[in-house]
Amino acid sequence: MEMTPTTNQSKKTKTTFLRKLLGFISNFVFLVLLFVMCVMVFGLVQSRITGGPPSIAGRQMYIVLSGSMSPTFDAGSVVFVRPVPAGEIKVGDIVTYRARSGETLVTHRVVEVVDVDGEPGFVTRGDANDVNDEGILEAERIVGKVEYYLPYLGRVMSFTQTKQGLITLIFIPGIIIILYELKNIIGYAAALEREKLAKENAGAEKQETLETQP
Repeated sequence: MEMTPTTNQSKKTKTTFLRKLLGFISNFVFLVLLFVMCVMVFGLVQSRITGGPPSIAGRQMYIVLSGSMSPTFDAGSVVFVRPVPAGEIKVGDIVTYRARSGETLVTHRVVEVVDVDGEPGFVTRGDANDVNDEGILEAERIVGKVEYYLPYLGRVMSFTQTKQGLITLIFIPGIIIILYELKNIIGYAAALEREKLAKENAGAEKQETLETQP
């Protein structure tokens, strides 16, 4: 079967495009994996040192343990909470606050702002609940306002706190990243070596041409 130059060029173009696409996807996955690893390692180390929740850029990270805020976010998500003055909180905001027992944290939406002896108080309710939370939420029990959240990350972070999770999600990806970087370094070194040999061969050919001239 004969192939025209145009067909060959089309196949080369398609192959080059696929290689670039695969390269882009692999680099993107690598960066995402690296980012997740950095967040998890940073959070674990910080939590162990301070004894409190991990935080990034002033936002505290909490793992959602129940589905009371579904469908906004489900159990296993991570919420990023920023401490704010009570006066800045308005209806529709999602806040994290301490339960009256002081032992647990709750993350629910503000459905009403009321006045409590000249200070703001809040009526809250989980998005999945049909009734409001019991009592008025006082300003001093508020930890902060939820600015954003990431689904499923909490499950991953909880898993990393186990021995098996530490090996699976920290050490193994770390080894993969090291091998990936070694591959890039070896490829770069091989390219430099080929370039050096090409220059040496070009110089040798030039010298041979000069020697054979009468």
